[in-house]
Amino acid sequence: MKITGQATHIKDTNQEAFLKGGDFLGAGEFTVKVKDVEFNDKENRYFTVVFENGEGKQYKHNQFVPPFQQDFQEKQYVEFLSRLGIKLNLPDLTFNTDDLINKFGTIVLKNKFNEDQGKYFVRLSYVKVWNKGDEVVNKQEPKTDEMKREEQQANARQKPSISDESNPFANADGPIDIDDSMLPF
Repeated sequence: MKITGQATHIKDTNQEAFLKGGDFLGAGEFTVKVKDVEFNDKENRYFTVVFENGEGKQYKHNQFVPPFQQDFQEKQYVEFLSRLGIKLNLPDLTFNTDDLINKFGTIVLKNKFNEDQGKYFVRLSYVKVWNKGDEVVNKQEPKTDEMKREEQQANARQKPSISDESNPFANADGPIDIDDSMLPF
């Protein structure tokens, strides 16, 4: 079968760039630099900050922009930008996203469980101020056995088991006897 289509979401035309694919930061604490700022929301509700550590592994964070519906969102916005060295003229929240490029910080990423999908996802918890001369941190926190069990249990609840009673082949230890007249071939 021939598959046809045109990319509508991917802007990169160099397919070699996709070979690295999985170089993403997991949960932990990492000294990073802002590599890029992306705009992929048609309604301009947020921008995406691309953080990269010294090993070239990345983490992308969506930062919501004014106007905010909740006070905690506004506080988080100001803290996020302040810790990355962006000077705001409060109460004005205006700044140029180009000023974020090459800013350093230490990001703390945590595993957060998503009930709907039954697995953990890495989320930005907060950014720490990083000053030149500070220790470079690259400390990953792997999933615990308890977290892995929780994902397995959630996954088992979402999918019917192969050994389900409705499966006539579930407990077949030997050959399956089906009369030849029942076979379509």
